[in-house]
Order: sequence, then C-alpha cells, then structure tokens
Amino acid sequence: MPSPLLLKATLLLISMLTIMAGTPVSPALPKIAAAFAGAPNGELLSRLVLTMPALFTVVAAPIAGLIADRHGRRPLALVAIALYILGGVSGFFGQTLYQILAGRALLGLAVGGCTTAATALISDYFRGQERLRLLGFQAAFSTAGGVLFITLGGFLAEIGWRYTFLIYLVALPVLVLAFRVLREPPRPDRGSDRSAANKLPVGFLVVLYGITLLGIMGFFTAPIQMPFFLQRDYGLGAAGTGMVLSLATVFASLSSYRFAQIRGYLSYGAMLPVMFLTMGSSYLVVGLTQQLWVVVLALCVSGLSAGLLLPAVNSWVAEITTTYNRGRAIGFISTAFFLGQFLAPLVMAPLLAWLDTYGAFFRVLGGILLAVGVVMAILAGPLNRHAARLRTVQPDSSGWR
Repeated sequence: MPSPLLLKATLLLISMLTIMAGTPVSPALPKIAAAFAGAPNGELLSRLVLTMPALFTVVAAPIAGLIADRHGRRPLALVAIALYILGGVSGFFGQTLYQILAGRALLGLAVGGCTTAATALISDYFRGQERLRLLGFQAAFSTAGGVLFITLGGFLAEIGWRYTFLIYLVALPVLVLAFRVLREPPRPDRGSDRSAANKLPVGFLVVLYGITLLGIMGFFTAPIQMPFFLQRDYGLGAAGTGMVLSLATVFASLSSYRFAQIRGYLSYGAMLPVMFLTMGSSYLVVGLTQQLWVVVLALCVSGLSAGLLLPAVNSWVAEITTTYNRGRAIGFISTAFFLGQFLAPLVMAPLLAWLDTYGAFFRVLGGILLAVGVVMAILAGPLNRHAARLRTVQPDSSGWR
C-alpha cells in the first residue's frame, strides 16, 4: 500500500495538469498566428488554440463524472492522463491549424477526466480536516503550476512555437506515478443504486454550480481585461502587466493553501458571500482609484477571495455526496469552472463597449458582484441548514483504507 504522502503528491500533480491545458501555449500564440498567416481564417483559428481545451472540458467533465461513478476513478485517471499526453504533444507535430486544434480538443477531453478523477479521489480517500487541507492544496497547487508553466512556455516559445507543446510531456512521469500509486476506493454495492443516500441533491447542486460559474467569470475578467486597462490608462508594459497578474494569482494560491484554517472560522454559506463581497469591493476600488499601487493591492485582495471559491465548492459537494454519486456531482463543478472561463470575455465585452472606459467597467462589475454577495449573504442561513439535512441523509462513506 502506498504511503499517504505519496498518494497526496500524486493527486496534486494530476490536479496541476488541468491548469496547464491552455497557459503554456499562450506566449506562443503570436508566433502560431504568424506561422499560419496564409491559411484561411488563420488569425481566428490560431486564437482558438488557447480556448479549444476549455470548450471540450465543459462537455467532457460531466461525462467523466458518470464514468468515474460507474467504472471507477482509477481507470478514468489513467486513461485521461494518457490522452492528455497524446493531445498535448500532438501540437508539436501538427502540420495544419485543424490538426493542432484536433489535438487541443483531445486535450480538453482529457482535462475533464483528470480534474474530475483527482477531485473525486481526494474526496473519497480523505475525510474531515485532512480533506479540507488537501482540497485547498489542490487549488493552490493548480494555480501556482499555472504561473510556473506559462513562464516556461514563454522560454520555449523563444526557441520555436512548436516546442511549447512538448511541455505536456511532464504528464508522462505523472502517468507512471498514478499507475503505481492509485488504488480504487471502496464503493457501495450496485444494488443500492436507488437508495435515498445515493440520490443527487440536484436543486442544491445547481445553486453551487451557479455560484461557481459567476465567481469564475468575475475572477477571470481581470486577466482578460486588465492588460488593456493597465497598458492604456497606466502605460504599463507587457512585462509589468504580467507581473501584476502573476501577483494576484500568487495571492489566490495563498488563500487556497490556508483554506482549511479559514474553514475553521467560516461556514461554507458564509465563506462564499464573503468571497463575492470582497471581490466586488476590490473591483470597485480598481475603477475608482487613480493610483497604480492601489490597483495592484486591490487585485491581490481579489485574488485572496477568489482562491477560496473552488476548494469551498468542492468541499461542500464532497460532504453532501457519497462515493457512489460523487463523481457526477464533481464533474459538473469542472463544467461550471471552464464554462466560466470561456464565457467571461463574451459576457463582459458588451458591458465594456457600452461603458466605453475601463474605470467605469470595473465600477459596474464591482457593483454587480457586491449585489451577488448581498443576495448570497441573505441565503447563507437557509443554504447551511439545507446542507446539514443533506449530510444526515447521505453519510460520508469515504476514507483511505
């Protein structure tokens, strides 16, 4: 039997792979566009190289959850990591944009399997404070990995845009480690399919998915719109902009890392509205201030709040589900997460066009998030009480054996 420490490291490494789907190739996009400048719709298709994985993850994650519940977490994880390597590295060999995009689509399918399997296994293997700590570490590890690999992707892009796709070979040792370490957790008998304990609390879960979608859309608006804002209104260059955004990401990792301690002071029903209220206030400050250092500080505070979202939702879902239905419930969290990333620029673009200035845009966005936080604060008590009732119906049968 593998040691718990090795098991945790393996699950965190699998989680880190999910954030690498798009970020490593981001610095290479201009070179990819230039390489296929003569191809029909080359500029548009080259941009899709970055977003294509997220689109297919949205579709794949709930299917992966169903597979995890019916056929097991370990087989899903191993197949997903293998497809991840194949889809990621295929960009190095692709001769046309369509071939590269096909590989990116396969990568997105694999990410849906990786993130669902890793989160389900963490929730199955561990309980209580240990689960809270590991789900917080999972979010922190993923975020920090994104900063690391986008930097490495930039260096590889300087050598040649194709070399950025070789970064996905990092999943090969993870596959070997997963094969040796992962064990299928105990699961209830198939004869209990129809029992009350294995019925998904659909209404409550839909609320959590909606919260995840709104929170991710709010948080990812910063890396999408902030570069234009900082460069136009503050004259900050590309390197400076990257440092500011990376700093906000680092602060998100810090709060994720401390999630278990924060959970000791705040219930889930209180934590999520605090997150929206803090993020909304931060964006409001960004829109009102004329000082760059205040903008940077506000973004760091926004990062601290956003770092609580995913571990809070994952932990709450883990507590109200069982090993039989948990994969499906977690799969839709991944769908909400990646759908929020994809929708953020599409939803915010009309608002920005209407308001015309970035200052006004961030003031309005901050006000919207504050309003969401107020509504959630009103609903916090009923949500906590409903979750408590669900926990009595669906006892936690997980645990590392």
